[in-house]
Amino acid sequence: MNKKLPVILVVIIIAIFLTVAYLAFFQKRAIAPTNLTGSQQVTPVSQGLQIEDEILKNALNLYAQQKQAGIDLTNGPCLGKATNDWVVDIAHNPRQEIDDKPQNQCAEFREGQARHFIELDLDGNLIRAE
Repeated sequence: MNKKLPVILVVIIIAIFLTVAYLAFFQKRAIAPTNLTGSQQVTPVSQGLQIEDEILKNALNLYAQQKQAGIDLTNGPCLGKATNDWVVDIAHNPRQEIDDKPQNQCAEFREGQARHFIELDLDGNLIRAE
């Protein structure tokens, strides 16, 4: 029995090493798709407002990071700032009563620290931006 113990430990150590190596080298960071040819590309959104693709890309990256971290998005949380003047919020499409609750909206927008918001649905699709 004493001879089997070192073999089992070696197998466990190899398994841990392979798992760490896989996670380190084969996991790709989520990056929003883009077809930018320059920083002047814009995306049309609601009410004639346009946002730069870089801002939308930042919003989608925030969404992907939260989703990958396993954050529950069903209550419509604020994901944070895409830029100094834009925040990212999750909402249902169509909107539900929970989407209008202040605790589920970005405090920076409510308090005037950001002037614009991007609203994404639970799947990360753009609903609106204002």
